Amino acid sequence: MNFNGFNNFEEFFRNFEYKNNNGCESNNNLGCNDINGGFQDLNPEFFIIIGELIGNVMAGRLPFNVQNAVGNWLQLVGQAILTYNSQQQYFESGPGNYYNLSNKNTSNPNCPNNNNTDTSNNSKEIDKLKDNIDKLTKEIKELKKDIEIMKKE
Repeated sequence: MNFNGFNNFEEFFRNFEYKNNNGCESNNNLGCNDINGGFQDLNPEFFIIIGELIGNVMAGRLPFNVQNAVGNWLQLVGQAILTYNSQQQYFESGPGNYYNLSNKNTSNPNCPNNNNTDTSNNSKEIDKLKDNIDKLTKEIKELKKDIEIMKKE
């Protein structure tokens, strides 16, 4: 394949200020680096332009029936990827919340109106209070038993 003076896609992308940080020396955040050959650092506008150019070049060189078949097939591939991704998100995050204005930005850690941490703190406090109530209830029962024993003596 002729890359017009570039040896591979990596050199082609570097021409447009693409930076591949996969080989970075600091690996403090394991799992935060992009996948090998990934395009996380690629400019989003450039990413869209690449897709548009490939689509226009392919459409200009294919008969209409083939364009339709290839276009539908590419949409099928995209739908399969989106379905896989949505199932993965559902698996990791659970069913989520129903639509309610109070749920706005609840999972956005950068939002100052995030009530998510308050809810988790409240639930922890409630659990602690329930444990304390259980302990006190047991202690009261033991004291009542001791009182009954003392009355019999």
